[in-house]
Amino acid sequence: MAKKKRPRVRVYPRVVIRKDVRNQSARAGSIDRIVIHSTESHNRPGSGDIQAIVSWFDNPSAQASSHVIVDAEGQSARIVDDEKKAWTQAQYNSRALSIEQIGFAAQKSWPLEQYRETARWVAYWSLKWGVPIDATHVVTHASLGAAGGGHHDPGPGYDMAKLRRIAKRRAVAMRLRGKPRRKR
Repeated sequence: MAKKKRPRVRVYPRVVIRKDVRNQSARAGSIDRIVIHSTESHNRPGSGDIQAIVSWFDNPSAQASSHVIVDAEGQSARIVDDEKKAWTQAQYNSRALSIEQIGFAAQKSWPLEQYRETARWVAYWSLKWGVPIDATHVVTHASLGAAGGGHHDPGPGYDMAKLRRIAKRRAVAMRLRGKPRRKR
């Protein structure tokens, strides 16, 4: 009896937009956190929703940015390099990498493809920068409290345990394919 072929699972993030936004600065510390956010905006089919957020983060009056944006379809925008500081979580900016997910903190649930794409970034950064995939190092914006800007995202409907489980599986798959390397 022939073995059934398993469908190939995408291991690395799917970046559909790359832009170096203006709202960023030099990083002055080592990376030890990955912070999960929500954009407080509607997800729309296609990449128009991502492009709108990229444009906002490129606007100097926004005074905000993130390293990555992820939509409900599992697509990403890469807008601040890891080596730079995104402006998204106050006192944690110098030590954290940030992922903005398109959606609202009031959502009761989040799309599986969005979890998967976010998990790809978490796994990639975990291997590249040595950030453990645990509740101390992969956190919500809300968990940072006042030092993180006093925000409430991504909200109680976001399942961080689920994200970490998926990210750990993606990290194993990435290790099997070759560990991501730091830029020199």
